[in-house]
Amino acid sequence: MAWITKNWGMVGIIKGLIVTMKHMLRVGNRPTVTVQYPYQKMKVSPRFRGLHAVDEDACIGCGICEVNCPNGTIQIVKHKTRWYPQVNIGMCLFCGLCVDVCPMNAMKMTGNYELADYTRESLVYGPDRLLFNKEVKQ
Repeated sequence: MAWITKNWGMVGIIKGLIVTMKHMLRVGNRPTVTVQYPYQKMKVSPRFRGLHAVDEDACIGCGICEVNCPNGTIQIVKHKTRWYPQVNIGMCLFCGLCVDVCPMNAMKMTGNYELADYTRESLVYGPDRLLFNKEVKQ
């Protein structure tokens, strides 16, 4: 019966209700932490691993990214006259191993996190969707 005397005041529950009431009545100067998603975008970290991107001029089509992918989501395909990686985003772990092993630093991961789509076939990102050109500063 000693536990009744300790918990009879329900201090924990009352503390929780006080926090809830502060939020409901907006007492205090607290910043909001909720992001209104479709209208405001989340700020991602510079180290965030999002959609892949391949530098068109730097990629040599060696296939090391394909070999080191743990899921086998990367395939090397021919695009125009050269070979480039094709990534199946639906199966990708976004582990970043392909970026780490690229000898030419041609592959990187962008901050794009809106990758949802309606069909599985549209989640296969070919070179036409992954390639970018680095701007040369002169």
